[in-house]
Amino acid sequence: MSALVNFMLYQAAWFASILGAANGRPFLGVIVSLLVVGWHLRVSKQPLSELKLVFMTGVIGAAWESILTHQQWVHYESADPESVPIWILTLWLAFATTFNQSLRWLKNHLWLSALLGMVGGPLAWFGGMHMGGLTLSDPIVSLVIIGVGWAVIMPVLFVLAKRYDLNDSTQHEGERS
Repeated sequence: MSALVNFMLYQAAWFASILGAANGRPFLGVIVSLLVVGWHLRVSKQPLSELKLVFMTGVIGAAWESILTHQQWVHYESADPESVPIWILTLWLAFATTFNQSLRWLKNHLWLSALLGMVGGPLAWFGGMHMGGLTLSDPIVSLVIIGVGWAVIMPVLFVLAKRYDLNDSTQHEGERS
């Protein structure tokens, strides 16, 4: 799958998730996200490795979202205020499809992935807030917390992506010595 197609599929999942939740149809994001993951696994050269990455990303995403919701920094539409909605969890799964595709270039630049996480994470939540998919209890504080969290999460996700990418030639260089 090309990086551009991968990027566009993830964007479709993001918009379906946010707009679906904002309009009382959270199942739209779930369906689109799961279709993106299913397609990704179907066309992947290493579906089992990719499935492991999707699973681990889902675990990390669920933990992070639990922190955000339990501390009441974020409230997602179409969800109980104390719980993490399924549409945001499946969006994390769709996000995992980008690590070895459209975002592959970040795997050897962890500092840049941290920087992009610090900026991109809050921008995504800010956009989601303005589209009606979520609310932030105190937007400034919440966005700073989200930025710090994403500055840590992104490099961790790329380390996992590198571990599960059997085609990554840099992964095995140290093992050959």
